[in-house]
Amino acid sequence: MKNGHWVVAVFSVVALGLTVMLPSGAVAADLASGLWWFDRGNVQEAHDAGFDGTGVKIAIIDSQINPDVPGLRGANLDVREETYCMDEAGSPIPTVSTDYVAASHGTNIAAIIAGTGETAPGGVPAPGVAPGAEVLYYSAGINAAPDATGETVSCVLETAEAFADSDTGTEEGMSRAISDAVDAGADIISISADGFPFIEDAIAKAQAAGVVIVAAMPNDTPIAAPPGSMNGVVAVQAFDAQGSIATRSDGIPNASDDVDIAAPGVGLLVQGTADSWDAQTLASGTSLATPIVAGFLAVVKQKYPEATAGQLIQSLIHNTGTKGEHTPEWNNSTGYGAASLTGMLAVDPQKYPDENPLFDADDPDATPNAADVRAAAARLDGASATPDQPESPQAATGVMPWLIVGGIIVILLIIGGTVAIVLTSSSRRRSAERGGNHGP
Repeated sequence: MKNGHWVVAVFSVVALGLTVMLPSGAVAADLASGLWWFDRGNVQEAHDAGFDGTGVKIAIIDSQINPDVPGLRGANLDVREETYCMDEAGSPIPTVSTDYVAASHGTNIAAIIAGTGETAPGGVPAPGVAPGAEVLYYSAGINAAPDATGETVSCVLETAEAFADSDTGTEEGMSRAISDAVDAGADIISISADGFPFIEDAIAKAQAAGVVIVAAMPNDTPIAAPPGSMNGVVAVQAFDAQGSIATRSDGIPNASDDVDIAAPGVGLLVQGTADSWDAQTLASGTSLATPIVAGFLAVVKQKYPEATAGQLIQSLIHNTGTKGEHTPEWNNSTGYGAASLTGMLAVDPQKYPDENPLFDADDPDATPNAADVRAAAARLDGASATPDQPESPQAATGVMPWLIVGGIIVILLIIGGTVAIVLTSSSRRRSAERGGNHGP
């Protein structure tokens, strides 16, 4: 299973592509088959019971978006106008676009969560999994936009060298978007892309703030990259209506040691084609599975608002499939299994430990590691982290008391205190050293 390490030298978006499956002119009945995930997940039953994500904030970080399409008009969608992406000339790429190539990916990721069910005449209504949730939408890092000649221009991100040379200390776009989503109060962050190596601090900040991060596995390789490969992040695999995991372009099932959870992502109904935004088709990809998991978690968070991020992830892996609550068991196809909205809604996640079961707190080489998250927590609390500060909060609070105790012991010895005082002090020191918090 993934250990939180990453070795990525260049940007990539291997989770980004959606494979269109249905030829144009297909009948509505064929399109309706793309809602198999909604029916199998009993999503409408949850909505009918009053659980649609109301009161929960989900941040989506993706490509440009067209919010004026059927299913997103009037949705609970807050499109943040600040862009985190520049073109090759250094000009901002707008968050909103009507260009299909530039905006289709993010538009459909948002519709999976926030879709209203509105459709163009003759279309198939496709409600979102958590339409009551407030969706904060950020365009960062996986954009493609047409230039003046109509050619597609990939988003230009700041590299590590640019960051090091920057006079302002500006972070790479994806990192800033994650950080801003945390500051905006997001409960869950959904990222359907990977290949962003300079986001360690932002991921640590989100975890320190108690935010669940859900990220897509790659579609055509078993090796995850950031954020899906990072410590404590929920890495999502896709499966089809028959329960088989998605296959790579060579036809081999995309099994992986990095997967944590699986969700529907093959043959799903999506909005828009290259010919018209009003048209619909079927598509596949881990990109579509990821917002389904994020939406499920939002619906559960609404029912159990006091549940922490760690408890929500505990519930996610304890209640997979159709067998009810069980001890988590992992495999390299679906991770801990298929995400189950019905299963999670049936169990109060507050019964589980308040810790992220996917976070390895004992590995100092994990990305981020426990010390990174503690440092991020200190920054959130207003502390200024410096190299002279100890990594552990326990160490920071433990130095002064022992100096005081040591001074008292010296005084007592000087004035003729007994050896028993020294032995008692030593015993207390050993007891304190044995106590420690190994979590983030």
